[in-house]
Amino acid sequence: MKAASSSRPLGSYRIFADHHHSVDSIVTLFSLAQLLATDASVIVDVGCGRGALIDPDIGERRLHDMRAPGRTVIGIDVDPIGAENPIIDEFRAIENDRWPFDDGTVDLALCDWVLEHIPDPAAFVGELHRVLRPGGAFVARTVSRGSLLSKTARLVPNRRHSQVISRLQPKREEQDVFPTVYRMNTARDLAKVFDAGFDWAVSFHPGLDQYAKPWPRLARTLTVVEPRIPLRNQLSLILTARKR
Repeated sequence: MKAASSSRPLGSYRIFADHHHSVDSIVTLFSLAQLLATDASVIVDVGCGRGALIDPDIGERRLHDMRAPGRTVIGIDVDPIGAENPIIDEFRAIENDRWPFDDGTVDLALCDWVLEHIPDPAAFVGELHRVLRPGGAFVARTVSRGSLLSKTARLVPNRRHSQVISRLQPKREEQDVFPTVYRMNTARDLAKVFDAGFDWAVSFHPGLDQYAKPWPRLARTLTVVEPRIPLRNQLSLILTARKR
């Protein structure tokens, strides 16, 4: 048997987090995206941001990185800081809510923690439908409106979100915190905009313990309790959709 070519650990540490039984929502999201990407030439990261949450020291870069020979990964965002994202091939700015692509030219679109910020779901999905080719796919992760995190966040004015998040996620900078509106965060909300032109499905996933890291005892309790509560009340939902 040939010896391994590298001593670098394989995959993201999250895959081996036993308390999530390998179904942490980020693993599910990017496993789906990487599978769909095998048949894609043009991949769009919608709301790509600057990639601030990608930590190359713990394998997160390898989990998020969709680049590969034969593919072009294009990041789009309303903020030009998206040009700093380290795992895209090209950046294009969104202007006047129009995505910078010709009709039917995108194979796969994905977004992570973006849908909760979309003020006009119909316009967003209209652009998604326009740029995807027939049979093209969309995968996204967002917070569930029924989750404890979402319910708590809605009690806090948007102007104070950065102060609260600095306690829960000390490494997250204020510039990476955006206003939330929660108009695409239930299955019913998504049905209104996806039923007409897509085959689609949602799944729900725990993960509140990730926000309770400053309080280890609470985090351990959440890992046991959250998987037992109703699905719609778990932290996040993952949407998969395919244009008809």
